[in-house]
Amino acid sequence: MGRYRIARIALSMSHDATNATAVAVAERATTDVPALGRFVWRWMPFRRAVVMDNLRRVYGDRVDEAEIVRLAQAHYAHLARLVIEFLRFRWLSDERKAAIVRVENIDLVRAVHARGKGVLILTGHFGNWEVATIAGVRKVPEAHGRFHFVRRAIKPRWLESLVTRRFQRAGFGVLPKRGSLDALVERLEAGDLVVFPFDQHAHGRDGVAVEFFGHPAGTFRSLAIIAQATGAPVMPAASWREPDGSHVLRFEEPLEPIACDDPKEELLRNTRAYNAALERFVVRHPEQWWWVHRRWKARAA
Repeated sequence: MGRYRIARIALSMSHDATNATAVAVAERATTDVPALGRFVWRWMPFRRAVVMDNLRRVYGDRVDEAEIVRLAQAHYAHLARLVIEFLRFRWLSDERKAAIVRVENIDLVRAVHARGKGVLILTGHFGNWEVATIAGVRKVPEAHGRFHFVRRAIKPRWLESLVTRRFQRAGFGVLPKRGSLDALVERLEAGDLVVFPFDQHAHGRDGVAVEFFGHPAGTFRSLAIIAQATGAPVMPAASWREPDGSHVLRFEEPLEPIACDDPKEELLRNTRAYNAALERFVVRHPEQWWWVHRRWKARAA
């Protein structure tokens, strides 16, 4: 339903003594576009060709072009709000930061963490992940110093330093995406929680070609390998912004590991399951995913 932008299915039924009939009508969702989104779309269309290509890959054979344009415009409104929220967040009081975020299923996180093998948090660039995570996890004092983020450095360098300091001040560890395997495994062995963004393109030896929204995409192989080696559960999580400006951080049930006799097939099947979990998050709030990223590039090795 999410891929076809179906908001709901209306069902009408009737019957008499000998016959029964039912009619189901799919009602399409129509994206509301803020004026800010239309403005950015026209005057500051950052990577518009990439955004449109990505949206067409996911929705092109399912919805009309006008809805794809609306999704793109709504996405630009989301990007503009990200910048505003990033600048404002530093000046908010701790009470205000806590008030703007709702955490769903935190007791589930505690239960999974109690298994004693650490937790791998599978996520992507949804909503305002930095704001939702920093403010949301602060509501769980026992988690202070136990969450670690695997991050790829961003540009410019001053912005990367600013984001890293913000995470560290909030009590979160930061692990680089490359060269941190030993440190990551150590954190899991210590019973910590490692947040792994999984929706970026992986190339060369880091990646394996796995379907994402019906198209082969270079996807990180390391998450499946680490999960298999350590026994750490893989728990999907995402955030999104509500219409009133508040944020939601939601954790979901861990994905059941898939076992195969062939190690390569096992890696592929588990990695595909991780991508499928991200797909479900994307279609729930499509305007709040990171469409500006070149997710589909040359086929991974």
